[in-house]
This record gives sequence, structure tokens and C-alpha cells, in this order.
Amino acid sequence: MGIFAMNDKTVGLGQFALAANGQAQQVVELAVVIPTFNERDNISPLLDRLKVALESLSWEAIFIDDDSPDGTADLLREIAQQHPHVRVIHRIGRRGLTSACVEGVLSTSAQYFAVLDADMQHDEAILPQMLQALKEDALDIVVGSRYVEGGSVAGWDKRRQLISRFAGRAARLLTKADLKDPMSGFFLMRRQAFDQTVRNLSQQGFKILIDLFASAPQPLRFVELPYKFRGRIYGESKLDAMAAWEYGMLLADKCSADLSRRA
Repeated sequence: MGIFAMNDKTVGLGQFALAANGQAQQVVELAVVIPTFNERDNISPLLDRLKVALESLSWEAIFIDDDSPDGTADLLREIAQQHPHVRVIHRIGRRGLTSACVEGVLSTSAQYFAVLDADMQHDEAILPQMLQALKEDALDIVVGSRYVEGGSVAGWDKRRQLISRFAGRAARLLTKADLKDPMSGFFLMRRQAFDQTVRNLSQQGFKILIDLFASAPQPLRFVELPYKFRGRIYGESKLDAMAAWEYGMLLADKCSADLSRRA
């Protein structure tokens, strides 16, 4: 089916669009949505890894930066001047990973999108495998999992593992699915399934995967693929008391909504 823009700047067929300058441009198939806050040192190495992992795909990276004081957004704008597949949304006066991801997804026309942390702890190399599984098995979402066979966490002490598993058990009460890793922040989703769910999202806190599963109008078709969670090299973790509070508020909000539907 052809693609036609009302402003006559883009006209194309199939996998290609004709830009205003007359040059054919490949239509983006996969958008990688990456929320950032103080991740300047991670940007260039992450993009290098994405370039290698996604070389066979038509893709774009959408960074949503919550006004990082370390100049993350400034660096991204510099990179985007040279690399048109890199875009940045600079948010001022708005904070939160989930709402940042929602803004990023809504800004792209790609049929598929992935959510990836900027700290390089997620394994970008399995993104093509995730996309292939989504297409071949007619799924709504593919989750990168640390807790299925073949997955692992790197360098976590027993306390952090215990907290993660406890939070995961609480999340499974709401997700309507037997997810082994409901706390994962790494997944690839079909845009159509997102559009059917987005208006029901709480958009609270930093665990968008739970919000998606708990808010979907019908159970999401999914599979979990294993990956090895890596240690952070640059920057500091964003997990703190506020993040825990926001997680609790998300669970409370979704529990309340679920009870209201049953009443």
C-alpha cells in the first residue's frame, strides 16, 4: 500500500518513501524507544551497539530525555545532525520513565517498537530475534526475560535478587499473564496492540511493562526470550526510595481500576 502525506513532502510505495528532495528513503520498521536521564556517557556506545545489532533492519532510535543536567539532550541533538535515524524528545517539567516511553512511541510511525534502557544493561543483540518471534508467531509483545532458562542477572547480591523476585510476585497478581519477569524494562511490541491499550495506562513510575499488561483490554499474546542482564558501566542507577514509592502507587492504581471493573 502506498504512503501519502497531506503536505506532499512524502510520497512513496511499499518499503520506501519519496522525500521532498526527491531521494528515496526506507520506511522505518522498528523504533527503539530509549528514555534518558543523566546518561550522556552511555549514548555513543549504545548507538554503536544498536548499529551492529540492527544492520539488517530499517530502524530509528528515539531518545526521550527528562531535561538531564549532564547535557544528554545536547549531545543527542549533535548526533542527530549527522545521523537522521536518531531523534530526541527533550521534556521540560515532565518526569517519569513510563510517560517518556509513551511519548516516544506516539512520536513514531513504525509498526513495531522496542523499549530499551540507555545504560546498556539490556542485550540489544537479541532485538532482531525478538522482532522475528513477534512476526512469525502473531504475538502482541515479546519480553526480554532474566528469569526464563538462559537468562541471568549479573553481579546482583542476594538482597537485590530478593527484592526483584518479591516485586515480580506482586506484579503477577495484576498482569493477567504468567510472566516470569514482569519487572522487565526490555520488550518489543506491535504498535497496534499498544494503540488499543495506551488510553488505559496509568503512566506512573518506571515499570511500563506491568502497566501495559494490566491495562490491555484483552490478554496480550506474548513470549519471553532470555537475555543476560549486564552491569552498568557509566552513570548511576535510578532505583531509589522514590522509584519504590512510584511502583507501589502503580500497583495500587491498577488494583483499584480492576476492582472498579468487577463492581
